[in-house]
Amino acid sequence: MKKILFISTRYPFPVWGGDKIRAVGILKFLSKKNKVDLICLSKQEQKVSNQLTFCKNIKVFKISLIKRLIYTIIALLKNEPLQIGFYRSEEMKNYINKIHLNYHTIIFHTLRTCQYLPKNFKGKKILEMTDLLSLNYHQTSKELSNLNPLKYVYMLEKYLTQKYEENIKDLFDKFIFVSKRDIKNAGTKLSARKIFFIKNGCHTNKKLFKFSKKNYKILFIGNVKYLPNKYACYEFAEQILPKLNNLYPKIQFHIVGEINFYDKYNFKKYRNVIVHGRIKNITKIAKNSICGICNLKIATGFQNKIVNYMSYGIPTISSLISFKGLDLKKNKEIIVYKNDAELIKKIVEIKQNKTKANSLSLYSHRAIKNRYNWDKILFKYGKLV
Repeated sequence: MKKILFISTRYPFPVWGGDKIRAVGILKFLSKKNKVDLICLSKQEQKVSNQLTFCKNIKVFKISLIKRLIYTIIALLKNEPLQIGFYRSEEMKNYINKIHLNYHTIIFHTLRTCQYLPKNFKGKKILEMTDLLSLNYHQTSKELSNLNPLKYVYMLEKYLTQKYEENIKDLFDKFIFVSKRDIKNAGTKLSARKIFFIKNGCHTNKKLFKFSKKNYKILFIGNVKYLPNKYACYEFAEQILPKLNNLYPKIQFHIVGEINFYDKYNFKKYRNVIVHGRIKNITKIAKNSICGICNLKIATGFQNKIVNYMSYGIPTISSLISFKGLDLKKNKEIIVYKNDAELIKKIVEIKQNKTKANSLSLYSHRAIKNRYNWDKILFKYGKLV
């Protein structure tokens, strides 16, 4: 049994969002044969969830918005990514420096935790990169309008993050990614022998999909505070849904996930758009669904929403960029489209064609059970630590 320290910049509960899903998956799996402690940041005073009992010790550090802003400015002056400053806690850093010698392995969850690496730690140092953030920021800046100030923030962060990724290549023993596409792009920056591919898993849920020509819901599950998800939802509401409603006036677009007050209010102006926010169980919402969509135009890493839909047997449609790197069979387990016209065509096909819809439901549900089981996927992790 090894002693493992897991460092994260986000408290993992409630489990909503790809980074939290992965963190909890890794923590649960490694805790079966090792002693795993968790250290993380939180925006507020945090009562430790009883769902975290698989961790032996948990230490949560609160960081205020004022401190975040101050450290962000300092990071910019030091030519570091803005996120390094935004997730900096001197209290957490000092605590890690005091206790790190108690561990055989430290897992740093996402790039922004690199700053917490103790200088004299002699054990295994694993950076759970998950995604290649510089690639994500590059894609985001390309999609944003020249009139949008965020475009230039993302361009700056892409430049700073790219430099940071190159500077840490000798600090860690192993780098973990969830996407082969990201590994290909990271190969020029990081040592290939240190890079490992461990995709995300998913729990198989009860199959919910039942075909009916009266089905009227199109689902989008994701954190709508995350810019690529937000843009995907607005684009669907503004450009795709009206065209679908010309054919089927009752079709609705249902958005499930974290969302800020402004966007939740703003979506009310769109006909047939229903915003649910964050919910624990999608069983009721999934009833009478046509499909789940992942219509992102900015996508790196692994899209958890795709396997989430499939885990319930909900027919799933994905943009080509979101699909890349997934171990799924096109047109059998998932539908992949190239443009808006094709997206509309595929949705209509699933709504009308019982054989196609039921086949997708069956094979997608089976794919999650056979190839995305957490224990099977994370077996490699057990060897790396």
